[in-house]
Amino acid sequence: MSRVLAPHDVDRDLPELLQEVRVAQTGGQLFFAFLFSVAFAPGFEQLTDTQRGLYGWDLFIVATAITVLVAPVATHRWLFGYRLRAQLLLVTHVLSVLGLALLALGLILGLALIGSIVFPGGPPWLAASSALAVIIFWIALPWWTRRTAHGWRIREEPPPHR
Repeated sequence: MSRVLAPHDVDRDLPELLQEVRVAQTGGQLFFAFLFSVAFAPGFEQLTDTQRGLYGWDLFIVATAITVLVAPVATHRWLFGYRLRAQLLLVTHVLSVLGLALLALGLILGLALIGSIVFPGGPPWLAASSALAVIIFWIALPWWTRRTAHGWRIREEPPPHR
């Protein structure tokens, strides 16, 4: 299903999308800073080869997620003044979805690593429960909302008169 955007939709949707990306960027950057510092923490040398591999992949995926989530800023700078706002909205949407997917994977891998250290040899319930939460709140809930929203009765208040 494609949607043709009217100019007012682009003017409204782009700032909202950029604000959402800012929130994801901040969370991703904090998580990356934590991951980055782990390599310099006492006890890092005690990780198994599997745990080090998991750490390396997690660091790479979270760094890639941040790169993808920051990409709309660079794209906006390069396209500024070219009157390509609708195209920028589409590119930003695609990059934000990809960045969120990578960030979700990074969070799950991070919890798998922490679970393997805190509960060695135990069941991977920490990563599995995180994956389930991502599926429910980042995928299923938006899908369900889109599928059922047309039947919702929401009273919109008119804007206050000033």
